[in-house]
Amino acid sequence: MADLLLSALMSTVLGNLNTSALKEYGLAWGLGAELDNLKSTMSAIRSVVKYAEETQWNNEVIMDWLGKLKEVACDADNVLDEFATEALMRKVEREKGATSQVSRFFSLPNRLIFRMKMAHKLKNVRDRLDAISRERSEFHLSEGVINTEVVDVQRRKTCSLVNESGIYGRDEEKEKIIKVMLPNVSDDQDNLAIYAIWGMGGLGKTTLAQLVYNDVRVEKHFELRIWVCVSDDFQIIRLVRAIIESIDDSGRDLLELEPLQQRLQEKLRGRRFLLVLDDVWNENHEEWDRLRHMLTCGAKGSMLIVTTRIEIIARMMATVLPIHHMGFLADDDSWSLFKGRAFGMGRVEENSELEAIGKEIVKKCGGVPLAIKAIGSLMSLKCRKSYWESVEKSQIWDLPVGKDSILLALKLSYHHLPPHLRQCFAYCCVFPKDHKLEMDKLIQLWMANGFIPFKEPSELYDFGVDIFNELVWRSFFQDVKEEYPGHITCKMHDLMHDLAQSIMRHECIAVESSKDVKVEGRIFHMFFGVASSQDISLNEDLCKARSLRSCLGTSVHKSSRLFSLKQKYLRVLDFKYGVQEVPRSINNLKHLRYLDMSRSYIQVLPESTTCLLNLQTLKLDQCYLMTYRSSLPKGMKHMKSLMCLGITGCQSLTCMPEGMGQLTCLQSLSFFIAGKKNGYKVSELKGLNLWNKLTIKELDNVKNSEEAKSANLIGKQNLHSLRLFWQSDNESHVPDHVEDVLDGLQPHSNLKILSINNYHGSKIPTWIQDSVLRDLVEISLDCWERCEHLPLLGKLPLLKVLKITGWHAVKYIGNEFHGDSAISFPSLKEFRLHKMHDLEEWRTMNGRENFPCLSTLEIIECPELVGIPIIPSITGLTMRRDNAMLIRSVMNLTSLSSLVIDGMDDELTVLPDGLLQNHKMLKKLKIFNMPNLKSLTNQLDNLSALNKFRLECCDKIESLPEGLQNLHSLQNLDIWECNNLLSLPMNGLQGLSSLWSLSITGCNKFLSLSEGIQYIIALESLYISGCPKLISLPEGIQYLTALRYLQIWTCEDLSSLPKQIGCLTSLSNLNIQNCPELMSIPDELQNLTALKRLLIYGCPHLEKRCKKDSGEDWHKISHIPNISIGPHSEIPSSTGWGSLRKLNCC
Repeated sequence: MADLLLSALMSTVLGNLNTSALKEYGLAWGLGAELDNLKSTMSAIRSVVKYAEETQWNNEVIMDWLGKLKEVACDADNVLDEFATEALMRKVEREKGATSQVSRFFSLPNRLIFRMKMAHKLKNVRDRLDAISRERSEFHLSEGVINTEVVDVQRRKTCSLVNESGIYGRDEEKEKIIKVMLPNVSDDQDNLAIYAIWGMGGLGKTTLAQLVYNDVRVEKHFELRIWVCVSDDFQIIRLVRAIIESIDDSGRDLLELEPLQQRLQEKLRGRRFLLVLDDVWNENHEEWDRLRHMLTCGAKGSMLIVTTRIEIIARMMATVLPIHHMGFLADDDSWSLFKGRAFGMGRVEENSELEAIGKEIVKKCGGVPLAIKAIGSLMSLKCRKSYWESVEKSQIWDLPVGKDSILLALKLSYHHLPPHLRQCFAYCCVFPKDHKLEMDKLIQLWMANGFIPFKEPSELYDFGVDIFNELVWRSFFQDVKEEYPGHITCKMHDLMHDLAQSIMRHECIAVESSKDVKVEGRIFHMFFGVASSQDISLNEDLCKARSLRSCLGTSVHKSSRLFSLKQKYLRVLDFKYGVQEVPRSINNLKHLRYLDMSRSYIQVLPESTTCLLNLQTLKLDQCYLMTYRSSLPKGMKHMKSLMCLGITGCQSLTCMPEGMGQLTCLQSLSFFIAGKKNGYKVSELKGLNLWNKLTIKELDNVKNSEEAKSANLIGKQNLHSLRLFWQSDNESHVPDHVEDVLDGLQPHSNLKILSINNYHGSKIPTWIQDSVLRDLVEISLDCWERCEHLPLLGKLPLLKVLKITGWHAVKYIGNEFHGDSAISFPSLKEFRLHKMHDLEEWRTMNGRENFPCLSTLEIIECPELVGIPIIPSITGLTMRRDNAMLIRSVMNLTSLSSLVIDGMDDELTVLPDGLLQNHKMLKKLKIFNMPNLKSLTNQLDNLSALNKFRLECCDKIESLPEGLQNLHSLQNLDIWECNNLLSLPMNGLQGLSSLWSLSITGCNKFLSLSEGIQYIIALESLYISGCPKLISLPEGIQYLTALRYLQIWTCEDLSSLPKQIGCLTSLSNLNIQNCPELMSIPDELQNLTALKRLLIYGCPHLEKRCKKDSGEDWHKISHIPNISIGPHSEIPSSTGWGSLRKLNCC
């Protein structure tokens, strides 16, 4: 179902013809009559386009006629853009005072040359339009009323995150799946149960998986939950990286599979996890087995949920039977879903005449939730009976669509969108399926392509937000999230993506490494989706293309960059990552509106870049090499169309270009560096209507209150985040009037995030002290070294995150901070007190409710503070480098689930008696850097819920307490750099029935695991490293029949492995490094049939004895599929479990 999207384009062309600048220069160049004729012809044709688009679906002749018309309209748009660009150039020349050039331009010869050139282009366009116009009589196309109405979305304008409608008919299915999951502790040797959900697109497989994933019972049952959207890109490297990033956002630095495997298994090993692989399409059994094998390192009870449209995939992957087949919604549930969307809060009784029609429409949706939501959203905008009847009887329901009957409903919903909404939606298919779409980027791309109806530049972004909200409301976008204030993302359902592709199939192309590209017409938008760094080759058809308006994803591929630079009429160019310097030929792309060179290696943006006078969006984020004072061009002030300048992460820039205030369209600016001279001062910000976030640096250069007020921050109502910085090295010299300057930088009351750093005044500004900014949700006040009291923040109703750092003059925290309200800090969830060197006391008033929602408290480097208030809601507490007396406060915080004690008083030898006596909910305990702590006796006896315990850098501890045996829930035990620890307690290990992972690292005097190891029979991962005195492993290791990972590193005195290692029937990975005295491999190793990977490095005796085919011990290991052996000098950069590979052994 191609849709030529012509109405919107015609409106854009006519809008351009009506601009005053074009009329002015048209007259100056003697082309006024030509432009008027073009406008007349376009207007006449436009009047029949709407009717033609209505009838194109079953008429190939009309569709062909519209196709020819669109080609000419695009050419007309290009010609008019040349006019407008030329006009901008002449305007800039006049501003620069280039009188000789201007006079030369307006001289008769120059005017004649330009007039002849453009007159020829205009005539060519008009002749083609005339010919096309004459054809319309053959199709009996009548002129219709042109509806230029833009749908009113103001009633939803303030809500960018639309609440999802109720979910109907899936409660029983949800409970069924959860019932399978929660008691599951698989006996499968891979410790991974796999549950599959399959069904056709649009039924709600993802929604059902989300319901399960977010259920409170599931959240509590699994230590780790991971969600990865797979789609049709089943590349192992991509998926492994996506899983790692979902856990903790690491892994981006790893490019190869082996280190990625290692990182993944480090994250999963010994932990009960839930992983959802959503929307799987790949039927390759071998690739799936590779991924599954990597995931079998978790604890028993780990689970994988797969959603797919393909039954054979569900059967291939599932280990838990039966697989779950998603059915259609029942009639009652379908009607409830539709009713909620179509009638909203209104009662159906008030719309009784529409109910019968609505039920007929619902029947045609076939019980598919996505279709019902889309149609319901459409009907909510109309209340006339005739309109509902027209939808119910629409011819689109009769279109042939084969198996994908759901597309009928989606097409109908699409068909009823206004033209500009159709265009904005359809364009999104240029991105791959399941791509995370950023609202701001989408709006910038829509603006660059001219898809947003003709508005003043200051209104374009605002109207783009309305369009985004409308598409969300109508279910064309989903999974909307505000990841942080002002940064909104979404996704398209696969079926919506299919719909968009069917509309734009002749105009959008994705170039992928494994797929042939077929050019069927005039292409306008291209995405390079090649994942590898290898260059790509473009076929002959693509190389001929010169009509492109969007080139996205060009990144590291040289051929794609060269191809892009040949596209004369390009509006969008994505040069992220791979660019070493800005190509000179980029200045020829005079139509360019969007240029992204983020994360590239450019050092300077050349002056010639200012020739791109149409540029609206320029992104240079994370270009770390832009270090020079002149990295940004001096003439940037002439780029009057610029609306977004992204320079986040360009921290080495020392000044802004002169005259930034002349960029009156600028709405997004990452940061501004205040200067001393005119043209560089903060007053440049005065007239800029900035959105979202802004950072202002070098505020030492602002002289007084008047200059500060000239920035007009109080008038910038669209700013969500503001960060203010003075220089950090100015402690000895306090700038004059610094207090007046901060007072003059008062922001608008809409602000949500505020950060002020290195303020050297002693007075708190009134706009902070008086709680003027009532919408604040996050505050960071860093290094206010001269202020003696904290500001009154307790009355802020929405504040969730507060960080106070480096207020060295503050000795007391009390009412001046909390306020006198009945509830102090009613919404605060995270509070961080750092580097308060003189703080002695923190009190709250009795009889008032304080911090009712506070869950996370950090107190770091507050050496004089000896106590904290009793705040029952706290579940996470970190104390680092504080007074030892502060530790006693832990006794009163009995709701803690996580406790970190780090680097407290060096003289502390024991923890206070009964410190953790009543902490029945504590799950994570970390004790770090306590060099004189000698004992943990009686501290662990009552921690029945503890599942993670880490002891690090406690050199005086010689043994762990016998009370360790009471930790029946303990799953992970890590002991690092406790240099006097001799062994593990014999009896202390008896009760550790849940222990999955044991790690002992850098303990210089550690001699023995002790025979008590025989009691931890659930152990799956044992890691011993940097224990030079360890001579052997205990015979009790034979009872660890669940052990799957054994890693022994840098144990210089280890001379042998016990023969009982042959009893480790589940062992699948053995990793031995830098054990030079280890003499041989036990004979019993050849009995370990589950052993899949063996790595030996820096063990010279073993290296010799395990030489392939000829070594004395080769027969003991020859059955292992993956073996890697070598000297210390050849240890791979990543030598964890995932890095093992099959090599020809020495």
